[in-house]
Amino acid sequence: MNHRPTIIRLGLALLMAVIAFTARAITDEEAKVITDSLYIELAKAETPADSLPIMGNLYDLLPRDKGTPLGLEMFDVANRAENVSMALEILRHLTNRYIRQDSMLVQLYNRTLRYSKLGNETLSSAQIDELRETRTLIKLTRNIGQANYSNPDERHDLLMDLLKTTSLNPPSNLYDRIVLQHAVCMLLAQMGAGDILSHKMDELGELINQLPPSAIGLRNAYTVHAAVVYNNNGEFEKAMQADRKTLEGIEYLEKHNKATGRNYRNYDANRYLIYTRFLSNYSLLAPHEVENYYRLAMDMVKRDHTSAETNAVSPGPQIYYNLFYKNYGKALQLINECIDKPYNKALRRRLLKDAIKCAKALGDNATLLKYSCEYNDILEAELNQRLDQKYRELQVISDTSELTNNYNRLQFEKQQSEASGLRMIGMIAAIAVLILLISVVVLFRLNRRNRQLVRSLDKSNREMREKSESLERSRQELVEARDQAQKANNLKTDFIKNMSYEVNEPLKAITEYSKLIVDCADASNRKYLERFTSLVELNCDLLNTIINDVLHISEIDSNSVPIQNKSTDLQSLCSMVIDGVRPRVSPGVTLKFDESSPSISLFTDPQRLHQILLNLLTNAAKFTSEGSITLAYTVDPDKEKVIFSVTDTGIGIKADKHETIFGRFVKLDKETQGAGLGLTISRMLARLMGGDIVVDSHYNKGARFILTLPQK
Repeated sequence: MNHRPTIIRLGLALLMAVIAFTARAITDEEAKVITDSLYIELAKAETPADSLPIMGNLYDLLPRDKGTPLGLEMFDVANRAENVSMALEILRHLTNRYIRQDSMLVQLYNRTLRYSKLGNETLSSAQIDELRETRTLIKLTRNIGQANYSNPDERHDLLMDLLKTTSLNPPSNLYDRIVLQHAVCMLLAQMGAGDILSHKMDELGELINQLPPSAIGLRNAYTVHAAVVYNNNGEFEKAMQADRKTLEGIEYLEKHNKATGRNYRNYDANRYLIYTRFLSNYSLLAPHEVENYYRLAMDMVKRDHTSAETNAVSPGPQIYYNLFYKNYGKALQLINECIDKPYNKALRRRLLKDAIKCAKALGDNATLLKYSCEYNDILEAELNQRLDQKYRELQVISDTSELTNNYNRLQFEKQQSEASGLRMIGMIAAIAVLILLISVVVLFRLNRRNRQLVRSLDKSNREMREKSESLERSRQELVEARDQAQKANNLKTDFIKNMSYEVNEPLKAITEYSKLIVDCADASNRKYLERFTSLVELNCDLLNTIINDVLHISEIDSNSVPIQNKSTDLQSLCSMVIDGVRPRVSPGVTLKFDESSPSISLFTDPQRLHQILLNLLTNAAKFTSEGSITLAYTVDPDKEKVIFSVTDTGIGIKADKHETIFGRFVKLDKETQGAGLGLTISRMLARLMGGDIVVDSHYNKGARFILTLPQK
C-alpha cells in the first residue's frame, strides 16, 4: 500500500491553504448577509482604491467558482489604483486556484511582465522583492504540476537534467536556484527517494533562509511541505520545527490581513491540522506540551466548523491524548469508531498500530488478532515498497555520482591539457632563452651582454611565477573535486546505515506476530506451530544480530557512537553479563565469574563495557563444548588500569591468527553462525573508551581474551 503520494497531496493541500485558503468561521447564512451588504458598498465606491478592500472581503467570502473571477477583476482594479502590492498579492492567491491548470498559471505569470524589469527605478525595493516572490511562487506551483502529471520516464530524465544543471551550471540568481532545487525535490517526492529527498529539502531550506524577511508566502510554502517530508521520513523533530515556523507565518498573515481590512480570513483549520500532527508525535512531547496542543486543537474544533467536521470523522487529538496518558480503553474506542471511514484511508496504518498497542495493553486478544493480521500485511507491503524506494534512491545516488565523476573527469582532462600546454610553453621559453643567450654572446660583448642576460632571466622568473600560480589553482580544483567525491561516498554510507534501520523493525514485527499466531492458535495446533515459530525466531535473531553488527560498524566509522562514562559497579555488571550469556552455553560447560575479583567501581560507559564482555563470552560459548568459561578482572594500580579476562577451554586460536581474528568479517570456522564482526566491534569500542583487546599468547588450554581499560 503506497501512502506516500497521498501524504504528499495532503501536504500540498495544506501548503496552498496557508497561502490562500479561507476557512470561514461564520455560517453560510451570515456569509450571505455580509456578502449582500458588501455588494451594496461596492456599488457606492467612487474610486478603484475605495473598491479594493471591499472586493478583498468579497473574495474571501465567496465560494471558489465566484471568487476566482472576482480575483482577476481585483488585479485590474489594483493596477488602476496603482497599488502594485495588492495586485501581486491577488496573483499569489490566484496561483492556488489554478494549481491544476498550467495554462492559467502561464497567464498569471505573463501578467507580472507588465511591470518594469527587476531593478527598474519605477518600482521600490520592497515592490521588486514582492514581484520576485510572486514569479517564484508561480514557478514553484508549476513544478508541482510537472512532477505530479509526468510519467516515470519523463520524471527520471527531467531529474537527471536538473541534477546536471545543479552540479555543472547552477544559476547565480537566488530565486532561480530556489526554483531549480524545488523542482528536484518535487520529482524526488514522486519517486519516493526518502533520505536523499530529506537532504535536498535541507539544501532548499538553506536557500529559503537567504530570502528577504518579507517573503512569507515562499517561506510558508517551504515549511508546510518540509513538515510533511520530514514527518514521512521519520525525522519528527525537524517536522515539528517546520510546523512551528508555519504557525509563525500564519500569525504574520493574520496581522497583515487585519492591517489591510481583510476581516473574513481565518486559519483555524490549518492550525487544527498542525496541532494534530504535533500530538501524533506525543512520545517526543512533555506532559505540559501535550496538554497545551490538545487544548488548542479542541479550541479549533469548538469555534471552527471545518475543524469540527474533520474531527468528527478523524478524532486524532483525542486518540493521541488518550494514548499519551495510557487511557487505552478510550483510545481503542475512538479508533474503532473512525478506522473504517474513507477520510482515514491514508492514516489506516498508524491507526492499526495504535489499536494493536491498546489491545495488547488491555489484553483484548480478539481485537489484537483482528488488527494484527491486517497490520502485518501492510508491513510486508510497506517493506517491499521501501525496498523499491531505496532501490530508486540508490539509482538517483548512482546517477548523481556518475554526473559528478564525469564532471571531475572533464575537469581533470582540462587540467591535464593546461598542464601539457604549460610544459610546451616552458620548453619553447627555454629554447627561446637559449637562442637569446647565444645571440647575446654573438652580438654583444661584456657589459651589454651581461645586462641583456639579466633582463632575460627576470622575464623567465616572472613566467615561472605565473606558471606556479596556475599550478596552485589546478591543485585547489583537484582538492575540491576530491571533496565532492567524498561527499558522494558519504551519501552511500548513509544509505547503508538507513537500510539497516529499515529492515530491523519489520524483523521485530515478524518475530512478535509469529508468537502472536501461536498464542492465538488452538491447543491441538500449538505444538506444531511452536516448532516453526522457534525456527522463525532463531533466524530472525541471527539476522537481527548481523544487522545490528553492521549498524554498529557504520556508527563507529562515522564517529557517531557516544561514550557516556559514569560510576559503574563491576561485580554487578559482570554478574549481569554472565546471566545474559548462560542460555547460550553448551550442556556440560561451566560458566562462572571469579568472585575473588575486587569489588570496585569504574568510571566508564556501562553499556559499552557490557556489550564488549557479552561479545567475548558469546564468542567463547560458540567454541567451547566442554570444560569451563571464566570471567574475571584485576586492578593494576601502577598503570592505573583494570584488566578483564575471558578464559575458555575450547578449541583455541592459532598463534598466527591472534591479530587476524579482529579483522572485519573474519571467521576461523566458516560453519559458525554470525558475520564475523563481534570481535571487530569489541576492539573498536574498547579503543574508543581508551583501552584495547588482545589475545593472551601465553595461554594454551583454549583461548583467553584480555580487555584493558583505564582506571579513572
